[in-house]
Amino acid sequence: MLWARLAIPVAVIVSTVMFGLIVALGGNTVANAQPPPGGCAVQPSTATAPAAQKTATLNADQMAAARTIVAVGKGMGITQRGTAIGLGTAMAESSLNTGATNGRYVGLFQQQGEPYADITRADAASASRGFYRELLRVVPNYDKDSTYGGVAFGVAAQAVERSDKDASFYAPWETWALALAAQLYTGTPAQGGGGDATVTCTPGGGHGPVHVKVDGLKVDVPDGTLVNKQPVHGTFTFPNDRTAAAAAAAMSYLGTTYAWGGGGPNGPTKGIHDGGIADKYGDYAKIGFDCSGLTLYAYAQAGIALARTADPQLTTARTTAPYSQVKPGDLLFWGAPAHHVALYLGQLNGTPYMVESPQSGDQVMISVVRDRDSDFRSVVARPAP
Repeated sequence: MLWARLAIPVAVIVSTVMFGLIVALGGNTVANAQPPPGGCAVQPSTATAPAAQKTATLNADQMAAARTIVAVGKGMGITQRGTAIGLGTAMAESSLNTGATNGRYVGLFQQQGEPYADITRADAASASRGFYRELLRVVPNYDKDSTYGGVAFGVAAQAVERSDKDASFYAPWETWALALAAQLYTGTPAQGGGGDATVTCTPGGGHGPVHVKVDGLKVDVPDGTLVNKQPVHGTFTFPNDRTAAAAAAAMSYLGTTYAWGGGGPNGPTKGIHDGGIADKYGDYAKIGFDCSGLTLYAYAQAGIALARTADPQLTTARTTAPYSQVKPGDLLFWGAPAHHVALYLGQLNGTPYMVESPQSGDQVMISVVRDRDSDFRSVVARPAP
């Protein structure tokens, strides 16, 4: 379905804004002060984190992999410590890179051999299931530290991996993994175990060409924005730092061309053929976003992985709610199955707004929510807790 077009000339201020955070867990601090977008800071107390513990900088893709590792483990009944062992092992083996390949060794955990013959090693969820299956088989007491009659973190990882390395290869990631697992598993900071810790994803303006002002949970409408040929000014307030980060990231690409199949966790990409109207507009030769590519990119900047197309972004959502309970940062949908998705920004002077990449021939824009359309879905997806 083609949406009614809303012109939106946007004053483009070339001010690339990247956000990301150094993950500091004791030991040396990562030198790069501007890590890739989408990272979340893990900051355990240095008083309780041994000096030998390693540090890392996580970008959006790595955070997506980390969330998958924890989500799969939780779904299998693996305890929080078990998911930490998974995180630490994947960080040591692949730096949380799902595409890592070293000869026969593939994926997050660099798995190979008969125990993994039935999994897709380059798929984060499948690889995680394979890892936890082996963990349960070879380290049934994985949930207890060696202090309490169980097994040390690095020893557990080595028992599963059976690599040519030893436990000391995995052990330096223990504090980091325990802290991150606590946040991803329960949504609250780690207390004890890996040292008191907090995990936060700081809002940023995205790294598109439009400057977006962010002040805590408040995100300003970029200067020069028009909706229905009328200037719009104001500030949206979001319920948490992740939704603020996602909205700011999406608005940083206002004015970017629509491209069917375009967009990924790192920004706009070349469109693809659809054999129909998108081809008539030449989307396959354009660099830009389609609707789900934009929302996927936006939430990747908050370290949250979404499915690639609109309908799975609804059907696989961690939380859904009626539209009557919509909150800024929620995803809105049209069609059953959904064929369009947009990110809800909130209300200004009683009018609800969203950011979207509507259709071929259009561009990323802020629009009034079309909640009276006949195919508007009265349900929202809530990617962030």
